[in-house]
Amino acid sequence: MKRLFTTERLDAYIISSSLAGPYLAYEKRNRELFRPYSIPQKESYYTLGSFQNVSDRQYALYEEHRMLPLLFFAKDTRKHVIALVSLNQLVWGPFRSGKLSYSVDGDKLRQGYGSEAVLGVIAYAFEQLGVHRIEAHIQKENSASLAFAEHLGFQVEGTAKGYLYRDGAWIDHLRLSLLNDELDIRSLS
Repeated sequence: MKRLFTTERLDAYIISSSLAGPYLAYEKRNRELFRPYSIPQKESYYTLGSFQNVSDRQYALYEEHRMLPLLFFAKDTRKHVIALVSLNQLVWGPFRSGKLSYSVDGDKLRQGYGSEAVLGVIAYAFEQLGVHRIEAHIQKENSASLAFAEHLGFQVEGTAKGYLYRDGAWIDHLRLSLLNDELDIRSLS
């Protein structure tokens, strides 16, 4: 179990099989809340063994520098996951970019935890990893997530037509981005 960084109220841990239990509990607890914007899963997905496998795969991608998968807990406790934030599809070289995904426990919404967790990941990605561009792809109907991302400084760039296949249809998403304009890639060579 690896704590990567802390914020004012939260500890950020890299997802690993040792956290599969709290990760599973978080997903089960918020299953209905996340359902409108998540890929449907079979009941067999919501087992400890499944989440150990998912956690192992995410940790392997972290070690390959292709993903930054994080679970956020209240400081100095690992009882309940408060938020999940990931940078996915990390690309290096001249791109230095990743795709952001996030969710917050239903009992912790509108208490600033989501902002604190996502801003912590953005700061880590920009300052420690040297990421230049972070994208977020959000369904047009998800007005709360769109408002949240725009509040954090993300700007809408356009529509990604047929971005995701779910429930028998291709779903359009808005593509938003946030740039690290302070990054000088020459200093990373």
